[in-house]
Amino acid sequence: MPTDIMGDATTNAADYRTAVMAGMALAGIRTDNDGIRAPPSLLYKGQRIIPLDDVTAVLGITKKTMRKYRDEGKIEIYESTTCGAAFVTQEAFNDFIDNHFISSRHPEYPKMKKKHNNGGNTENK
Repeated sequence: MPTDIMGDATTNAADYRTAVMAGMALAGIRTDNDGIRAPPSLLYKGQRIIPLDDVTAVLGITKKTMRKYRDEGKIEIYESTTCGAAFVTQEAFNDFIDNHFISSRHPEYPKMKKKHNNGGNTENK
């Protein structure tokens, strides 16, 4: 007996979701209960690690800039000697943010932003 090609809409939706989830699993993409992409939690010596690609994407800077910061001693980056992979630990990322960013709630924020926007020169031009 031939089966209906279109099938039941509920069955198709469930089959589609199952196929998508299987494809994501094969690609190494994890999801939480809502089906939203969540990066895998990896630890190095008990600390969460963050891929360098994620750090640069979130901060809107290049890997070259991050490596410049590494060379200046601003952040510790772990880099593979064999495959080009790189990451930072959560602690190194937190230290970098604490030492090189200022909160908009900080009392010196307007002054610091003005200093930055004037290229470090606080005198009016």
